[in-house]
Amino acid sequence: MRVLVAFLALLWFPPAFGGGAFWSEIDRAFESVRAGDADAAASALDRAAADNPELFAANNLHYLRGRLAEDRNEWDEARKQFAAVSRDNPLRPLAAWREARLAARAGDNAAVRELMAELPPNFPSGLKMEIAALGPSDLAVGIYQSLTLREARLKRAEILDDEPALWKLLRERGGDDVSLKAAQILDAVAASPKPEEAFDLAETFFTNREFDAASRLYRIAAAAKPAESRYQIARAFVLSDQCPAAIEEFAAIAKDFPNTSWQRDAEYQTANCYWRMNDFKNAGKAYETYINRYGGPARQEGATRNLVDVYRVQGENAKALSLIDRALAQNLSTLGRQVLQFARAKILLLNKRYGDATALFRQLARSRLSSGPGATTKEEARYFEALSLERGNLTAQAQAIYKELSANPRSYYGQKAMQRLTPAASALAPDPAFCDGGDAAAERAERDVMQLARPARTEPGPPAGALTELIFLRLWDDAALWTELNPQSDLKISASLAYLAERFNQTIRLGGRLPQADPQSLAFTYPAGFRSRVCQAASEARVDPQWLHSIIWQESKYDPQAKSGASARGLMQFIPETANAVASAANSPLASMDLLYDPAVSIPLGARYWAELMTDFKAPELALAAYNGGPENVRRWKMKSPDDEVELFVSDIGFTETKAYVLAVFSARAAYAGVR
Repeated sequence: MRVLVAFLALLWFPPAFGGGAFWSEIDRAFESVRAGDADAAASALDRAAADNPELFAANNLHYLRGRLAEDRNEWDEARKQFAAVSRDNPLRPLAAWREARLAARAGDNAAVRELMAELPPNFPSGLKMEIAALGPSDLAVGIYQSLTLREARLKRAEILDDEPALWKLLRERGGDDVSLKAAQILDAVAASPKPEEAFDLAETFFTNREFDAASRLYRIAAAAKPAESRYQIARAFVLSDQCPAAIEEFAAIAKDFPNTSWQRDAEYQTANCYWRMNDFKNAGKAYETYINRYGGPARQEGATRNLVDVYRVQGENAKALSLIDRALAQNLSTLGRQVLQFARAKILLLNKRYGDATALFRQLARSRLSSGPGATTKEEARYFEALSLERGNLTAQAQAIYKELSANPRSYYGQKAMQRLTPAASALAPDPAFCDGGDAAAERAERDVMQLARPARTEPGPPAGALTELIFLRLWDDAALWTELNPQSDLKISASLAYLAERFNQTIRLGGRLPQADPQSLAFTYPAGFRSRVCQAASEARVDPQWLHSIIWQESKYDPQAKSGASARGLMQFIPETANAVASAANSPLASMDLLYDPAVSIPLGARYWAELMTDFKAPELALAAYNGGPENVRRWKMKSPDDEVELFVSDIGFTETKAYVLAVFSARAAYAGVR
């Protein structure tokens, strides 16, 4: 009911029903819910039930009264109200589930089992787990036993101290919270694990970026898997920003495992460490040695690309061009050839050889391009073709390309092309009114769903369908759940209810399937979810809330429980190291990484971090790249073209994921500005 009060306090209610004390009390109850006064709403409903119990039941107000009782922690009253929903009522499954939760809280196992038998076969397992979590262990084990969710299997194994089940969960998948919890339990009970077991535990901790625990266990595992374990210890040093220690470990691996892939990979990672440390002289030497030792530029395309970047950072563009030309004369892969041609074109542009740069960018734009690190796209190549023409004083030809690109105003290069045509134009200027007023999308969504609401019943009669009843009661969270249980539900209604229920990740999924001409399509595909929290956090951090929404959209699609393969958590996808650093700087250290799943924690933390990045890097392109790829990487990438347009920085982003991230967030930011 906390969800109910939060939503109904903001939404429109029908005019007074009129006609007697019963309807006056019902009207008063709805108005109290709208005002967020659960106590007054409950009292009004109690008076209405006493005045006309038949109409009270006919309008399914027992269910609403039960939700209010839950909100007020009146467990016995809530249970009584849900029990009053008859077996033939379409709301009975939801009432039975809620009643079962209350029975579990009371320790009434027999009632729980009886009530759970009423639930339909497709009733969500996650909701059944809520019942188990409230009951005693013997009841919980029985419920968990009936479910196949990994979370349920973990809970059962934890209660029963079932170590084989925990090992199975850990080995099935390494990156989710179930595996991490299983690893934590097993690590705590195993004083001296076997080397093979230690390796499995270490891999799980490593995947979840708990590097200290991982390294401790890899040292044990080294007795069984020496090369793999030591290599992972070195990687843990790298990811913990301890590159000198990593270089030392990689050097030992190369020495101890000569003429193996471990030696080759360790030497490559050593070069990467020097690059990460901004020790460009040693990085260049290490890459050169690696390339010459292991087959030359054509066979070591990644190292060749990195060495080109090292030369560019040092301002040695002639050496970079020479290396590129030597590599292009060899039998490169299609991707490798395109990446080096793109790098060559950018160097020519920086060297003011505009004619040569134009020709090469044009050639790339007309090619069938591959994707990968350092690669380009047709749109990007066309943009730089136009930029080369513009700098070569071929303005008309450049503007023709800019006009072509600006036809896609949501793309990054479409936006930049538009600004080239009209320098004062920017679709991404902050909108001071964005946080003012109400939520137009929510108001429209309510109008749409209320078309399905039945009128108030003035005499006893059979109930309508469950969805119709829930909409009449304005229980958006239950109504959204009902549409998820019934996939054949109307798409627009399902999306609208998901929006009203703050299930924004569902709204995005459903809204993306609506016709673009639908007035709600853009609002549902790019919802301003958790709007008040985002606006408050943006105001406190003095940042543009639309950038925060765009970052959340790209990071998690508004799923508070999102977790990435790199162990980033929550709406704004913080990895543990960054979360701890930002929280500590704000004098509010995190007691647990699980707090990142709470929007009340994640959103303010994200706003503070975004403000910090914008202060450091000034331009959103650089700040976004730092948010995804790390600030130190951004500083390195920027060194390749320190005094040029920010678009050239974007083209030079070294991580494929980070470059795609920047482009995607710019597109989302245009969508939040209302650009179609």
